Amino acid sequence: MQVATSTDLVNWELGRDAMPGLPGWVRLSRPDVWAPEVLQLDGQFLLYFTARNKDHGAQCVGVAVSDSPLGPFRDRGDAPFVCQPEEGGSIDASPFRDTDGTLYLYWKNDGNDRGLPTYLYGQQMTPDGLGLVGEPVRLVANQQPWTGPLVEAPTMWLQDGQYMLFYSGNFYATDAYAVGYA
Repeated sequence: MQVATSTDLVNWELGRDAMPGLPGWVRLSRPDVWAPEVLQLDGQFLLYFTARNKDHGAQCVGVAVSDSPLGPFRDRGDAPFVCQPEEGGSIDASPFRDTDGTLYLYWKNDGNDRGLPTYLYGQQMTPDGLGLVGEPVRLVANQQPWTGPLVEAPTMWLQDGQYMLFYSGNFYATDAYAVGYA
């Protein structure tokens, strides 16, 4: 995961690998590490990412920690943070901090990778962002005609007291790919 920095969001300088060491649960022959999201919390930075699990080959969500947004990030877990191999895996993690400080994680099951339905999930996290509370909740499914075979890339946004869950639907490499909200 290469770091990129910019002072104007137009010109970018490429830097080092933000997470040079992979955790033990990641398949090293084809790790497929991608979809990073960073949350600043109490002087630390938490990196939620997707990688391929060595035990069953499904993609799963991990979480790594650093003292700097530039890394290096380290995931010291022996297992993925979120993984649903029975639903094709888990990808596209997106953290959200509510106004009262409560943390939530949103993600997509990777069902379309295995011919299964896709859902967007949400679950409360522990105050340190390194654990989960309760059970995950299915929030959105690929049931609208425009979403085609999948929904993905959830992002929660709070504006004027209204929560909006933005997400993408359909195949990313086609002109049918679009963004919706709930």
